[in-house]
Amino acid sequence: MFEEVIVDQNPHWEGEGYEPGIPRNRIALLKEYLPSRQVISIVGVRRCGKSTLLRQTINYLLQAKGVQAKNILFLNLENPYFTPYRQDVRNLERIYADYLKLADPRGKIYVFLDELQYFTDWQVFVKSKYEREDIKFIVTGSNSQLLSSDLITLLSGRTLPLALFPFDFHEYLLARGERVVSAVQAVRNRHRLRKLCDEYLVWGGFPEVVLMENRRLQKDILANYARNILYQDIVPRFELKKPYEVEKLFFYLVSNMTGLFTFNKLAQLVGLSDKTVRDYIGFFEDAFLLYTVDRFDFSVKKQLRGPKKIYCVDNGLSASVAFSFSENRGRYLENMVFGTLVRNEQNIFYYKTKTGLEVDFFCPGMGDRGQLLQVCADMQDEKTRKREIRALGRAADELGLEGGTIVTMEEEGEIMEHDKAIKIMPAWKYFNP
Repeated sequence: MFEEVIVDQNPHWEGEGYEPGIPRNRIALLKEYLPSRQVISIVGVRRCGKSTLLRQTINYLLQAKGVQAKNILFLNLENPYFTPYRQDVRNLERIYADYLKLADPRGKIYVFLDELQYFTDWQVFVKSKYEREDIKFIVTGSNSQLLSSDLITLLSGRTLPLALFPFDFHEYLLARGERVVSAVQAVRNRHRLRKLCDEYLVWGGFPEVVLMENRRLQKDILANYARNILYQDIVPRFELKKPYEVEKLFFYLVSNMTGLFTFNKLAQLVGLSDKTVRDYIGFFEDAFLLYTVDRFDFSVKKQLRGPKKIYCVDNGLSASVAFSFSENRGRYLENMVFGTLVRNEQNIFYYKTKTGLEVDFFCPGMGDRGQLLQVCADMQDEKTRKREIRALGRAADELGLEGGTIVTMEEEGEIMEHDKAIKIMPAWKYFNP
């Protein structure tokens, strides 16, 4: 019944390797997870490279670990062929039974299930095989269902989540043919790195668009990514009746990323109810499109009640709908810094001093007592410079930290403020330590 699609999706059975692509930073962690019994669940926004990461892992198993080709099953469950069968979990059993007949594997089996969320009750299938057979599952999904409490309950203690994002700056450099292996080489190539950093700042790291030279095509593809996620994933999954409202709110938020908002004021601004705005933003977060950041406070209740900041998974999505990049350069740089922090799995807040000065990021888990980060694209204006430095110095004083860091586009140096060491780093260095 499923033999043809199984064979078509597993060319490695016939000795065909997969294109290696750009090595992803997360593959090192994935390799560490492979010997464990747990189900590895790779989650991330659509088109960020999850399928490529799976194929890179298959190459690793074949070439480095000597796994027999037919002991590896890969299935892209987004394939239209599977559409009529997705509502009955027993079809996953039938697909697997057809695989066993075709491949007749001996020993441990590796099952790669791409975009697993398309199948209803897939957890039941995975759990049954996990408990009875020597199978290693590596699954991917484009929404947080793979991290949900339902999954954790059903597969309690049996999952290892791994978040994947579009290319970070290091991966972007590799894709553009630039390999930086030392601080000396980075300084020697600083002009090239600055240029590439400027491009990454605008167009982001979605793998498909990284090597494109046609800016109009880049912009159209990125805008299409967002609309596909909204209309093909979010709207049908949550059975939303007014999809144009979803699109309106999303594009408003990505056009104003890094800005402060409250649900009430945002609801008034876009003409929706407070509850609707909360729900929609939750859906955007569920699809890994947007992230919200709370103000740091030792009172959790105050954290939750205070204004939030909004960030986007990739600058390219914002660039695809923005009217002017030059006016929003600081926003793009701040969003890029956020992307680095969230990739490093930091607990992220913004900070407001007792006198109302704002610091863009406070990560309590970084270093011994946390780290403060301020982002300012251009510090040439004296008033701007004093404001950014003063805010960072005051925040460090209140939190008992030794200092903080300001990320800029060009400037570099170190100064003292309130006996606190303030390090100033250009973006090309900060993103390529």
